[in-house]
Amino acid sequence: MPALLTDEQIARTREKIVSEAEHQAVALGLERVSMHSIAKALGWSATALYRYFGNKEAILAAARAAALDRLSGKLETATAGEGDIWALSRAVGDAYVEFAFNNPDSYRLIFALSQPDVSLYPDLARALSRARGNMTHYVERMVEEGGLAADPISLGHLFWAGLHGLITLQMSGQLGAEPSFETLRHEMVRALVRGTG
Repeated sequence: MPALLTDEQIARTREKIVSEAEHQAVALGLERVSMHSIAKALGWSATALYRYFGNKEAILAAARAAALDRLSGKLETATAGEGDIWALSRAVGDAYVEFAFNNPDSYRLIFALSQPDVSLYPDLARALSRARGNMTHYVERMVEEGGLAADPISLGHLFWAGLHGLITLQMSGQLGAEPSFETLRHEMVRALVRGTG
């Protein structure tokens, strides 16, 4: 009979499994990740994983939720900073870009084209809702204090979509040296703000 584990040991083990799944999802592709591949990398039997997760999809959902929560933590720290609304906006953008480039596996997993039905994974649904809120709530202040004539939720999604597009192009090597990523980012934000000013 397997030894009983403490809640802390279970949490640490789940984190180890999730981290390996996240890495494999990017390195191998989502379709090639399996309970066997994760277990083999950890030096376990596939059967051992079932003590912690019901299947591969549950592991990947947990990995996505954890990555989204890390992103939200960065954005919430930026939102709590000092300065006017324009400084706040820059801080949120900087935090998002920094997270993406410092955590490329996490970022790619969050936005992989193949996504689970979040209704099956309440923790993932919660983490996704938190992240969406963090990408749009600060724009409400931009609209109120910056005199922008726009729906803040729509504008927040446009900022998010534009920044994500630039990051994806940069990560895939599709952007040239000139104009630089930062130049394009600045011009994109300026165009959106000017268009709603």
